Amino acid sequence: MNSGELDETCQQFLIQLFEQTGGEPSAQVSMYEVGEGLGLDRDSSSRAAETLIGLQLVEIRTLSGGIGISTEGANEVKRLTGGATPADVSPSTLTDQPVMDSPSCQGVEQIAGELKSHAGNLGLDFDRLSELMADLKTIDAQLGSSRPKTAIIRECLRSLKEILEDATEAEILMKIKGLLGE
Repeated sequence: MNSGELDETCQQFLIQLFEQTGGEPSAQVSMYEVGEGLGLDRDSSSRAAETLIGLQLVEIRTLSGGIGISTEGANEVKRLTGGATPADVSPSTLTDQPVMDSPSCQGVEQIAGELKSHAGNLGLDFDRLSELMADLKTIDAQLGSSRPKTAIIRECLRSLKEILEDATEAEILMKIKGLLGE
């Protein structure tokens, strides 16, 4: 099964999860609360969540039912709703502040997620792919910090831009240039 074959319940569950988390991959809610918002019982909520976890659209956070939406899940909601969603509310450029704000973090996290899912299809040689992965790990480390540093993220994005200029992924390259204000 792929995400294009989601039944109506799973689609609604994913959209409801997106709304409850504001599309923020770091947010966590109870799968039962998400299901309750759709009128589902606990078993139906568990089945929908398990299906979505299997498709990597949802991530399990706690053994007691805490879940969060993945970057891929947020992108799937965008595809399902056919329009702008809160995940699209990313900054046009990074700020000059030393510590990144939440919208900047969301924009960078969205781009990093897209790059991770497309890394194998970029046609990069081993050295360039290793460099790309190192930059993505640095971005992940910064986004995991309580005070992600804008300067470090900016330098990683510049490095990624340079790598992607040699690759076949123009859409992500344009998003990175947008964040960098170019």
